[in-house]
Amino acid sequence: MRKKVSGTVCCLAICVVLSQAQVFAAPSSAFAEHYNMAQNYLMQNQYSSSIVEFRKSLRINYLDNSARIGLINAYLARATYYANQEKNYDKAANDFRSALFYLKIYPSKEQTIQNSASMIASATTNLNQCLKVISFDTTPASRYKRAEELRAIGNFSAAAFEFLKAAESEKLAGDANAQIADLLKVLGNEPRSADFYQLALDSKPNDGVLRMKYARTLDKLGRYDDAVTQYNAALANSKGDMEVLYALERIYMKKLAQTPSDAELNANLGAIKQAQGDFETALSYYGKAEQLNPSNVTTRLNVGTLFQQRKEYQKAIQSYDSVLTLYPNNTEALLYKAQVYKEMGDNKTALGLYKKILSIDPNNAGAKAEIAGAMRKTLSPSEYIDYLAKNGSASELYDYVYKLHQDNKIDEAIDGYKTVINKDGSNVNAYINLAICYASKNDYNNAANILNTAKSKFPANNLVLKTLQSVEQDSASTKMAAASSSYENKDYNKAIEQYLAIKPATEDSMLGIASSYQALGDYNNAIEFYKKAADINPKNADTPYYIGYLYSEQQNWSLAENYLNKALQLNPQSDAKELLAYVNQNGSISILNEGIELFEKNDFQQALNKFNDVLKKDAKNAYAYYYRGLIYDEQKQSKQAINDYLNVLKYSNEFPIANYMLAVDYDALNNYKEAYKYYQKFTSSYTTDDEYLKYAKSRMAELKPYIGG
Repeated sequence: MRKKVSGTVCCLAICVVLSQAQVFAAPSSAFAEHYNMAQNYLMQNQYSSSIVEFRKSLRINYLDNSARIGLINAYLARATYYANQEKNYDKAANDFRSALFYLKIYPSKEQTIQNSASMIASATTNLNQCLKVISFDTTPASRYKRAEELRAIGNFSAAAFEFLKAAESEKLAGDANAQIADLLKVLGNEPRSADFYQLALDSKPNDGVLRMKYARTLDKLGRYDDAVTQYNAALANSKGDMEVLYALERIYMKKLAQTPSDAELNANLGAIKQAQGDFETALSYYGKAEQLNPSNVTTRLNVGTLFQQRKEYQKAIQSYDSVLTLYPNNTEALLYKAQVYKEMGDNKTALGLYKKILSIDPNNAGAKAEIAGAMRKTLSPSEYIDYLAKNGSASELYDYVYKLHQDNKIDEAIDGYKTVINKDGSNVNAYINLAICYASKNDYNNAANILNTAKSKFPANNLVLKTLQSVEQDSASTKMAAASSSYENKDYNKAIEQYLAIKPATEDSMLGIASSYQALGDYNNAIEFYKKAADINPKNADTPYYIGYLYSEQQNWSLAENYLNKALQLNPQSDAKELLAYVNQNGSISILNEGIELFEKNDFQQALNKFNDVLKKDAKNAYAYYYRGLIYDEQKQSKQAINDYLNVLKYSNEFPIANYMLAVDYDALNNYKEAYKYYQKFTSSYTTDDEYLKYAKSRMAELKPYIGG
């Protein structure tokens, strides 16, 4: 982009350059290289190149305020260019979105920029004006959808801004803020990513996947106390997640090194080791915890559960009894003890203990439910699902599986919904929720298969159809984002494979494949997929431009001309105009050479056609006139030859021989005066002493009496 921005057309103000701020850290050589290149590109109004280099420098040092300011300036300048010069308000809107992202979302509170408030206001006004021109639907749902589209094509900064606007809706706030957090993480800004994960969890506190992302981010940032809180919350909703356990172990070990006499830390490490299956180490930590705090009931209960896991039932009972001796009505100890007897096969004693639990709180209307819960706690989810499949009702089974789903126990929920369907094939919600579970694991093939089965069983159910449509869209977006990421990482072969996996094919997926092949230097395949993109969306002026450019690189001037003309028909302001002039020039040269080659082979008719084609493109081409004149001479068409030789002299001074050819043709027509004139011009400019010069001088002497000289 080399044209300088000047003036305003649609009331879009040219944004004032922000003042530079202090760099937070000494720049590395790589940072300085990209930063300096970016600044140079910006000064030369090469905005796209400047944006690329500023983004690279921010990848190296995301805290650098100068690089961020430069990037903002580049986006604002390019946005103004798109709006005022190209009238491309969609592209302008995306750049204003990106500028606002780096002004409002990306920086921490400590990172301030002079005039940022006024720049935010100006950029917001300009963005809104662009959106108005393109009739953009500004409802939260529409903005969320647009954000997903921008993310899918790799425009992460613009996508994040639209997610921010979508988050103004309470319904979309959780998902939108989670998306912003993901994008900030991709862009290397972990602290701000943590801020938005926290905002997302405020709206979706039961989202286990989201909580784990937040916990990992806090852990990476060294905010260990906060990370422990999040890991514990995640652990409460999972069954011994090893990643969580290892993370907690690492953090607790660091803390224990500082305070080795902390009973709670020792007990926590014991619980972690127990969950990991390292029972001996767990007992060691529990022993230390009991020495430091002998009255801790939780430690004794944990020791009991450890022995229970090892099937050392008598030791487990002793541990539980040590609690019950002090606290006879401790329902947790009673429950664990009941479970031990049940595992030992002594169901009578177990039942008595369950009844004793009920007797402790006779006014509890949910006592039976508590007993059922205790049984559920004793059995693993898969075991309890099997139990309900054999002994419970279909509704009880569905309710239990649905709760697993709510608790984000996706694998167990998948097995459970399958069991529900086997037990009651008429439960349409089981099909839908099973598909949703698969989709949450990015297993879109199974999700679509389940929904297609449901569609055949429940053809009138709109929720099935809507969910199927949503799954297909999410599948395409996920695959598109992965392919875009591979492309950005220059893994072009992988990107091609991922783009090809998107079914049905879209314009963006075809453009992605074409761009990947182009980056690999495989222009034939690139052209093929650009053409497929054009078949999907024939109104996109950029696509025929790309095809024309690649044909010009292959020196296929005719096809290059065809596609560049298509691009100009779709968008008269396209850059294809400049490239077309270059293509026409080179195309004329190519056709001219073909004509000369045919002429030299005495294939005069074909050669004549070629020279006529050249003159259609370039009416001032002296070479084409000269060779066409020679052909007319061969065909004894002296008058046509004379006209062409006159044009040769009109458009070029490189053909003194044209004077000779004119003289000969006039001589043949008995126009001796004109013949003498051109013989004279020829002899005065032609210095080679050859047969042409000798003949011209001789003929001048013969003609002199006829012209009164």
